[in-house]
Amino acid sequence: MGRISIITAAGGLVGLLLAGCAAPGHHPARPVGHLGSGSGPGAGPEAHPPGKQYASAGDVPAGKTGSMQPPAVPKGNLTLADALAASMLRNPELAAYAFDMRAAEARLLQARVLPNPELEFEVEECDRDGNGFDSAETAVVLTQTFELGGKRRWRKRAAQAEGDLAGCDYESKRLDVFAETARRFVHVLAAQERLELAASAVELAQKTNGAVSERVKAGKEPPLQASKSEAELEMARLDALAAQNTLAVARKKLAAMWGAETAAFDTAEGSLDHVPNAAASLEELRSRLEFNPDLARWDTELRLRRAALASQKAARVPDLKASLGFLQYEEDGTDAFAFGVGAPLPLFDWNHGNIMAARHELAAAESERSAAAVELAAALAEAQASLTNAHQRVRTLRTKVVPAMEQAYEAAHEGYRQGKFDFLDMLDAQRGLFEAQTSLVDALNEYQAALIDIQRITATGIGDLNCEKKEN
Repeated sequence: MGRISIITAAGGLVGLLLAGCAAPGHHPARPVGHLGSGSGPGAGPEAHPPGKQYASAGDVPAGKTGSMQPPAVPKGNLTLADALAASMLRNPELAAYAFDMRAAEARLLQARVLPNPELEFEVEECDRDGNGFDSAETAVVLTQTFELGGKRRWRKRAAQAEGDLAGCDYESKRLDVFAETARRFVHVLAAQERLELAASAVELAQKTNGAVSERVKAGKEPPLQASKSEAELEMARLDALAAQNTLAVARKKLAAMWGAETAAFDTAEGSLDHVPNAAASLEELRSRLEFNPDLARWDTELRLRRAALASQKAARVPDLKASLGFLQYEEDGTDAFAFGVGAPLPLFDWNHGNIMAARHELAAAESERSAAAVELAAALAEAQASLTNAHQRVRTLRTKVVPAMEQAYEAAHEGYRQGKFDFLDMLDAQRGLFEAQTSLVDALNEYQAALIDIQRITATGIGDLNCEKKEN
């Protein structure tokens, strides 16, 4: 477990993603072509070798998507930075959200336009007294609607809020994709560790089987013990096969994050064994909830609901229609201009129902924002509790349980060879060692998963959460 640490590589997992939702009225940023400001291997663009730069999905010009070649799927040894970059560029769900942003921008363009004028051509008094068109009156009328009450202004503000909301949804989805990619990357690392442990367990079982065979040949053990030893060896081989299958499934799930059906990479590079001396406290983490994009989006949602309410209030103001016409009288060959102004009379419909509905929707959004804040706080408390529990398990297993079981196995194995212990003592020590090592990997996996959950909830880089240096 002395390989490159995944934790600092994940430092930029969420810190870079929130520019679009942090402040109301601020337009969401396009996806950037790097992975944030972490430190350590795989933390940012400097971790990519020359020629392995990734373009942003948001930088693809509209209408050009089909003609551009997508970046190659990751191959060779896979780092966390490579996995995150591939997911950002190739994840199908994230691509759909990018097009939603463009659709919102298009709707904003449409909201800015003025109503089209109307052109009317009219012929009256045709064939009066059998004179055909000689008695006709011809009119060409141009009519323009003028929106009053600020309808266009509020329509633009609502469309702009919808665009900002689409940007916040994109940022939230990008956080989800990044967090899920990191989780699956951690699961691959854990599966690789379990496969290594299973292979080591097979070696231990072979070593034990050899020792038992020697004692059986020397007449110091009955042949029954050799059969038991052979059975233990076969069970270890079955466990190794199961670990291999589990790793294959974890690899495919990780590759699915960038839209691949099979995993083209060789191995995942990283280490689970990076745990600080102390985990961040719940009070410290609560102060970071304001950076969560799921909570920040509600500020944009409230702007949208207020703009919708203002639009409904403006809708009760009648629009003005002005017309200008040219009239020609065929009977005497004269012509004239005509103009007119008109507006609907709001005698029955003052749009009260829509205004009341908009007010209720605004109140609902305020309540939903409060509920979202409570839900996030509860999720943070749960993730912090899981982190603290996993942290304690890791410290205990790594510093006490595993070393003790290693010593117990070595003593039992050597004692069995010398005839001081029986076969069951050695077998029990062997099983205990494997279980302790597996429990350590599971605890490390749980710790990293809880840490990723906290990163997702608080939108905080890992360097801000690790308050102490890694244990030696």
